[in-house]
Amino acid sequence: MYADRTNRALLTLLGTSLLAAGTAGVLAGTEVFGSHLAGRYLTDNPIARYVGDNSIWFWPVIALAGVIAAGLALRWLIAVLTPPARAGDIVIAGDRADGPTTLNAGTLADAVTTEIDSYRGIDASHAGVYGSPTDPRLAITVRTSSDADIAAVRHHIEDDALTHVRHVLNRPDLPVILDIAVGKRHTSRVS
Repeated sequence: MYADRTNRALLTLLGTSLLAAGTAGVLAGTEVFGSHLAGRYLTDNPIARYVGDNSIWFWPVIALAGVIAAGLALRWLIAVLTPPARAGDIVIAGDRADGPTTLNAGTLADAVTTEIDSYRGIDASHAGVYGSPTDPRLAITVRTSSDADIAAVRHHIEDDALTHVRHVLNRPDLPVILDIAVGKRHTSRVS
C-alpha cells in the first residue's frame, strides 16, 4: 500500500471523528448527559422534522451526494492500492542534436544500489525509478547495521550517490525519496 502523509492524516481525522460520534451516542444512551436525552427517540428532533417536511427534494440530493462520495472513495482506493508506474527508459535532459539519449531505469536502479551497498554501515539497499520517462522519480530504501551513524549514512548517500544520479540524468532537481532503517525498524525518511 502506497499511503502518504495526507492519506494517514485524513484517515486519522475520519477515524477520530467517528470514534467521537460513537462515544457520544453511547454516553447519551447511558444517561451520562441526563435522563431527558437518554429517553428521547432518535428521530424526535428539529433536523428529523425538517427532513420530513422537505423529503421530496432532500433524499434525492442525499442520494446524489452519496454516489459522488462513493465515486471519490473508489478513486482514492484505486490510487492508494495501485503502485506508481515504473519508468522504462529515462530520457536524459539536455540539448541532443542527434536525438534523445535514453537510459534503462533498471540499469540506473542497479547502479545506485551497487554504489550505496559499497558504503560502510549499509546492510542492504533497494532503488526503484518511478514516473514517466521524461519526469522520473527515484525511491531508495536502505537498511543499515545497528551501529551505523544514520546522519553520516544519509549525508554520504545525498552527497555521493544522489549527486551522481542527478549528474548522469542532467536533473539537479530529481525528486528522491530516501527511507533509512536500522535493521528492521524504520528510523528516517528524507524527501
